Amino acid sequence: MEDTFDKTPQVTVEYYSTSMPKTAEKNFEGDVESILGLAGWRTFDSNATAQADYDRKLAFKVESLVGFVRETQPEEWAKIVSLYGSHTQERFIKRLCDELEPHDERGGVVNVLRHGIRMAPGAQFRLCYFRPVTEKNPDAWKRYRANRFEVVRQLRYGTMPDDLNNSVDIVLFLNGIPVVTMELKNNLTGQRIEHAVKQYKTDRSPKELLFKANRRAIVHFALDSETVEMCTWLANGKSFFLPFNRGNGKNGAGNPPNPHGYRTEYLYREILAPDSLLDIIQRFVRVEYDPDTPAMKKIIFPRFHQLDAVRKLVADAKASGAGKSYLIQHSAGSGKSNSIAWLAHHLQSLHDADDNPVFDTVVILTDRRNLDAQLSETIDAVEHKRVVVVRIREEDGSAGLREALNSGAQIITSTIQKFPYICSETKVSGRKFAVIIDEAHSSQSGKANAKMKLALIDRDLDPDEPWDDEDELAKEMKAQGTIPNLSFFAFTATPKAATLEVFGTRDELCKRDESGILIPRPFHLYSMKQAIDEGFILDVLENYTCFESYFKLVKTIADDPKYKEMKANRALMGIVDWNPTMIGQKAQIIVEHFMNDVEGVLDGKAKAMVVTWSRPMAYRLYLAMAEYVKQQKYACQIMVAFSGKLDVDGEEVTETKVNGVPETRTAELFDSDEKRIIVCANKFQTGFDQPKLCAMYVDKMLTGVAAVQTLSRLNRTCSIPGKRTFVVDFANTWDTIRASFSDYYEATQLDAATDPDVIYNLQERLDGYHVYEYSKVEAIASVYFDEPDPSAVLRKIEPKLQPAVDRWQALDDTPKREFKALLRKFLRSYSFITQMISLGDEDLHRLFVYAGFLVKKLFLDTGSTPDLRDKVELEYLRIEDKGTQAIKLESTELHNGGANAGVSKEEEEERLSVLIDHLNEAFGAEWTEADKIIKACADKICEDEEFVAKARTNSMGDLRAIFGDVMMRALAAILADSADMYEKFSENPDAYMRIMDNDLLPIVYRRCNSDEE
Repeated sequence: MEDTFDKTPQVTVEYYSTSMPKTAEKNFEGDVESILGLAGWRTFDSNATAQADYDRKLAFKVESLVGFVRETQPEEWAKIVSLYGSHTQERFIKRLCDELEPHDERGGVVNVLRHGIRMAPGAQFRLCYFRPVTEKNPDAWKRYRANRFEVVRQLRYGTMPDDLNNSVDIVLFLNGIPVVTMELKNNLTGQRIEHAVKQYKTDRSPKELLFKANRRAIVHFALDSETVEMCTWLANGKSFFLPFNRGNGKNGAGNPPNPHGYRTEYLYREILAPDSLLDIIQRFVRVEYDPDTPAMKKIIFPRFHQLDAVRKLVADAKASGAGKSYLIQHSAGSGKSNSIAWLAHHLQSLHDADDNPVFDTVVILTDRRNLDAQLSETIDAVEHKRVVVVRIREEDGSAGLREALNSGAQIITSTIQKFPYICSETKVSGRKFAVIIDEAHSSQSGKANAKMKLALIDRDLDPDEPWDDEDELAKEMKAQGTIPNLSFFAFTATPKAATLEVFGTRDELCKRDESGILIPRPFHLYSMKQAIDEGFILDVLENYTCFESYFKLVKTIADDPKYKEMKANRALMGIVDWNPTMIGQKAQIIVEHFMNDVEGVLDGKAKAMVVTWSRPMAYRLYLAMAEYVKQQKYACQIMVAFSGKLDVDGEEVTETKVNGVPETRTAELFDSDEKRIIVCANKFQTGFDQPKLCAMYVDKMLTGVAAVQTLSRLNRTCSIPGKRTFVVDFANTWDTIRASFSDYYEATQLDAATDPDVIYNLQERLDGYHVYEYSKVEAIASVYFDEPDPSAVLRKIEPKLQPAVDRWQALDDTPKREFKALLRKFLRSYSFITQMISLGDEDLHRLFVYAGFLVKKLFLDTGSTPDLRDKVELEYLRIEDKGTQAIKLESTELHNGGANAGVSKEEEEERLSVLIDHLNEAFGAEWTEADKIIKACADKICEDEEFVAKARTNSMGDLRAIFGDVMMRALAAILADSADMYEKFSENPDAYMRIMDNDLLPIVYRRCNSDEE
C-alpha cells in the first residue's frame, strides 16, 4: 500500500446551490463539506442527524465514541462490564474525561489519542488507530480502517447562557472526539479571513470545553476561499493565529490560483483527509510543558511548509532509497528545529515498498554546539522516547560518537567537527544512514563533508583480506559522489553556490546553462519573502541608513617608495579607521542614534549590536562608546564580545574581564534590561537569537551570505509589541546590501553549473610547469595509502617531494606564484567536484594526494602589511549621513565562481603618492574653506591646557556654556594669522558661524578626551 496523503480522486465538486444567492456563506460551507466527503469523511443528510449524539457538556459524540470502542475492542470492554455492569458507559466516559485534562505530559487529547487510556480492571483502550508502518499485520489494518471520521456543520456547542445558540461552521470528529474546528467566510459576500479570526477571538469562549486547549479540538482553522490561518490555543483577544498557506510564488504569502476551484481547497481535500490528519496527530503535533511545573506552555501544529517538506522528503526517500542528496532552503522564521525533528523521526521509522527499513540510523549534524543542544531537546520532545535519541555532548568526544554509530543508535545528534576523528574506527558495513545537516554551508561540501562520508560509507571489502594501499585508495574513491548507503538532507536559509551544487536537486524542472549542464535547485523552498510577508520574520532592510566617510591623506616624507596596492591600501585605510577622531565620531553617532531613535522601542527594552571588523577595533569602539555614555550621563550600558585575549598597553584584556561574567554568560547578561548595546567582532553574527535586538550598527564590509546572516540577527519577532528595526551602516552601500539579499530573497538560483572537466584543465596546466614527475606522484600516493604509521608516512614522503620543490624554487617569481595558486585551486576544485560526482579516476586521485603534500612545501614570501603611520597623515575627515532608505528586493541569480573561476594575477607595485591619490579620489570630497577653518580652530583650542582639563572632567553639555567664548578667541587668532582665511570668512560670516556652532564642539571634545592627545 502506498504511503501517500493525497489519495483523494480529483473529482470536480458540483458546487452547492439552493434558492438563496449562490455566493452566500452557506454555499461555500456546503462545498467544503462535499470535498471533505470526497476525502473520506462521513457527511450527514441533516445537521440534526449529524449532531444528534453530541453531548454539549462532554463535548463528545457519545454514540460514535462508545460505538467505536465496543466495535474495535470488545474484549477490553467486556473487562469493565464485568466490574461496572449497567454503569459501564458512565464510568468509561468519566475516566476518559479525567485523562483528557492535561495535568502533565500524560494527559490531554493529543496524548490520549496517541496512547489511549487504562482503567480497572486492567483494561486498556485505544481512542483511535494509526496507520500501520508495514503491511505485515492485517489485523492492524482492519482496526485502522474502523476509525470513524465525521463532519458536523453548524455544531451548536454552547453550555453557558451566552453560548446556547452559538454554532461553529464545521467540526471534524475522530471516533466521536472533536479534533478540528473551522470558521469559514465567503469572499464574495464581503467577508474575509479576518472576520473568521475575529469570530474566534470574540465569539468562541475558551471556557467552552470544545475550545479548551488540548482538552478537545486540537486546532482551529479560520479560512476563506483564498487563505487559511490556524490557532491551537484560543484565548479571546490574545489568540495567536498563524498563516497556513502554500505560498504564492512571486507574491510570497497566500496561495496560488486553483483552476478547478478555491485556492484553499488543499486544506480540506488533502491536509485534513483522514490519512493525513491521523498522521499529523500521531507524528507532528507537539505539546510543550514547562520543565519546572506541569503547566502547558505551547501546542505546536505544523505549518504548511513544514508538513509539505517532511512529507515530500520522506516520499522521495522511500521511492529512491538511500544515496540521494536534498537541499531544503527554509528561511529564518521557518521553525527549522521542529522540521528537522519531525523529519528525523519519520526517516527513522521509514520502510520501503518491501517493508524493509530505508535507513538504520539518522545522524543530525550542526556546526554550532549551542544549536546541537537545542536540536537534541527538540527531537527528544517529539515523542518523549528518550532512549531513541543519542546526543553526543562535548564531553563525550569523538569516542562517544563512534560508540553510538557502532551500536546502531536510531537517532544521533552531534557536531560535524567530531567526524574527522573516527574515519578509520567506525564499523558500518551493511548499514544505511540518513544525514541531516543543520545550516549547511560550503564548508560541508569540502574536506569536512568528505571525512564524514569516509566515516559512514559501507566499505564492502573482505575483512579477512590484508588491508593494503589499493584497498585504502578504493575506500577514498568510494567516498566520491553519491554514496549508496548515505542520504543527505541539508537545511539552510542561505545556500552558497557550492552548497547548491553538492546537495541540490537535478531533474527535469532544472534549467540548463550555456554548456547544457543542469543547474541544481533546492528540493524544497520556504522563502525569505514568504516568511516576511507572513510575519514570521521582520524586514530588516526597511530602515537602512548609510553613512559615508570622506577623508584626505597627505604624504609626509620626501621619498616616494613603492608598495603592493592591496597591502598598502589596507595600511592607509588603517590610518583613517584608527584615527581617534574617526572612532570618536562613530561612537557618538551610534550612541546618539540609539538614544534618540531606538531606546524607547519595546517599552524601553530595545537592544542594539555593533558589528566591527577586528577584535582590537571592537575594544577601542567599546571604550569610546562607554566613555561617551558616561560623559552624557545616559542610562545605557555597553558590552563587548570577542574571542581570545588582547594585549592593550601591556595589559591582558578579555571579554570576560570587560563584561564581568564568564564568556558563556555573555548572551544571558545582554538579555538583562540594563545592557543595551553590545560591540562584537566575529561573534553573535550567526546563530544568535535575541528578539529584543532592534538596531545594528555596521562597521565592517559585508557581502553575500555574511551580509544576510549578520543583518538577520535583527529579524526575530518579539513578544513585546511594536518592534521596529534600524540599521546604520558605515561600511556598505544600499546597492551592495541589496545585491547580497536578492540572491536569497526567493529560491536561490545559480547562473551556471560547475563543469567537472575543469579539473582536467587544471591538471594539464599544472603539468605544463614540469615541476613534478608522475613516478614520484605514484610513489608518494603509495606510501600514503599503505603505511599505517603516521610518523613513518612523513619520513618516507619528505625526500620524494624535494625534487619537485627544487624545480619550483628554480622558477621565476611570476610562474612560481602562478603554480602554487593553480595547485591550491586544483585541491579545492577536486574536493568540491568529487562531492557531487564520482570521477572514478585513480591517477587523478593520486595526484590529489600528492598535491596536498606538495603545496605545504611551497613557501612564498607574501610580505607583511607595511607600516605607513610615519609616512602618511590624515588631513581632513568627515562622516556624512547619506540618508535612510527602505531597500526593495528582487530575486536575482547567484554567481557561481566555484571551480570554474580563474586564478588571480600577481599584483604590481605602485608608488605611495599614486596610491594616496587613488584613495583620496575614491573617498575624497570637495574640501571647503569651512573644513579648513574648523580644523584650524580645533587645533588652536586644543593648545589651551585649561580648556582641555575642563573638557576631560565635564560632559559635553556642561561645556556648551563656556565654549562660545573659547571658540571666538580661537577664531580671532587664526583669522589674524591667515589673510586667506580672513578673506573667505568675511564673504559669508553667518554661514561659517552656523557650521562651527554645529560641528566644532564635538570634534574638540573628542580630541581632548582621546588617549592619544
